[in-house]
Amino acid sequence: MNYSKTIVGLVMSSGLVAVACSSDDTSATTAGATAVTSTAVTSTSVTTSTTATGGGMGGSGGATTCEAYCDAVTANCTGPNAQYGDHAMCVASCAGLPEGKASDMSGNTVGCRTYHAGAAKMDANTHCEHAGPGGAGVCGADCDGFCAIALEACASKYATLAACQTECKTFKDTVPYNTNVTSGDSLACRLYHLTVATTVPDVHCDHIGATSAPCK
Repeated sequence: MNYSKTIVGLVMSSGLVAVACSSDDTSATTAGATAVTSTAVTSTSVTTSTTATGGGMGGSGGATTCEAYCDAVTANCTGPNAQYGDHAMCVASCAGLPEGKASDMSGNTVGCRTYHAGAAKMDANTHCEHAGPGGAGVCGADCDGFCAIALEACASKYATLAACQTECKTFKDTVPYNTNVTSGDSLACRLYHLTVATTVPDVHCDHIGATSAPCK
C-alpha cells in the first residue's frame, strides 16, 4: 500500500509539473505574440508617419512648381513665341505669381501656366502666350500677371495692387506678348521689361510704368 501511495503521489506530481510547464509555455507564447504584434504596430506607425510627412507639389511647393513651369515654358516656347529671356528670369518672375493647383487650366496661377506650357509642345502659337507672364486672358488677365510680378520685383514702383491695376489698365493691350516686343507703347513692351527687371531691377523697373522710356 505504501508503494501504491508513493506511485500515485509521483504520478500526481508529474501531472502538476506538466500542467505548470504547459502553463509556462502558453505564457511565453502569448508574450512572444504580443511582442511581435507591438513590433508590427510600431513599424506601421513609422511607415504611416513617413508617408504623411512626404512632400508633394505643396510644401517645398513654390520653388519646385516654378522649376517645372520654367523648364516647360523655356523648352516649348522659343523664337517668336519665347516668353522669357532665360530660365532665371522665368523663375524670378514666377516667384510673384500665385501657385494655384496642378489641375488649373485657367486663372492667374503657376498651375495654369504650367499646363499651357506643356500644351505648347504641340501648339506653341496658341498656348505660349497663355503660359507667359501675363496669361493673355486665359491664365488671368494680363494686368493680373503684370501686377503680381511687379509688386514682387519692383516693390517701390507701386504702393498697392490697386494702384498697379489702375495704371496697368491705361496701357494698350492690343499687341500679343513675346520677348521680341522690347519697345513701343504697349503692355507687352512693359511685360518684357518687367520680366528682365526680376533679375536686373535697377535698370528695368523704370521701364514698366506709364513714363517708360522704351515703351512709348
